[in-house]
Amino acid sequence: MGLMVATLPRLAVLAAALMILAASMAGRLAAEPVKPLADAECDDVRRGIEWSVPFGPGFRRLEFEFPKNDLGIEGKVCRLLTLGTGVHMESSKIRSLKDMRDHISGALSVLGWGETGQTARFTEQSTHGRAVFALHKSGNICVSTIVIGVVEGVTPAADALKDGKVLLGALKPYQREWWISVDCFQVPVPEGADAEAEPKSPDAPGAMTDKAAPDKEPAPETAPKK
Repeated sequence: MGLMVATLPRLAVLAAALMILAASMAGRLAAEPVKPLADAECDDVRRGIEWSVPFGPGFRRLEFEFPKNDLGIEGKVCRLLTLGTGVHMESSKIRSLKDMRDHISGALSVLGWGETGQTARFTEQSTHGRAVFALHKSGNICVSTIVIGVVEGVTPAADALKDGKVLLGALKPYQREWWISVDCFQVPVPEGADAEAEPKSPDAPGAMTDKAAPDKEPAPETAPKK
């Protein structure tokens, strides 16, 4: 499991994720604003994720403006957001950043969302403590951002430090913080362009329907000491 810098403001994480989207859409969306996924469809995505991932906190639905950017892209996204400590977000089935990614991706796959050539442009290579991926369905895209770090203000115990770094797995679950957002929007199709084919129906091994209680800690990883 990776680790983000604990003092990184959530708004900065959000802005960075949306700026990646903006850069990816340059030349594709022209002057037409990005529109958020319709309320009913976004609620379907929320219910599907809440049903399939094995943790307690639900997702709040928000409508969020794209940040200002140099590319002239404007519009809004339907944002599904949840956050909490490892006490709330971890379980025997969520023991790493990869586990969380697989469960969110699996939940969306069950709903018919899948990878296409277009979603690759919205996908960021996973780094320690951060994973970003996108899925497509019926001309819409959902970009999921998962970040995990140390709860701000936590002072790691001596046995959680090694060579000036923090061993994340040595922390208590309440000392780890998860931040997950799923940003869904409609992609305008330029005049004369063909709509992209629907994704194939992938298997979804990460989708779960049970609500396991938190009982396991992630495997140890290292991160820069605050």
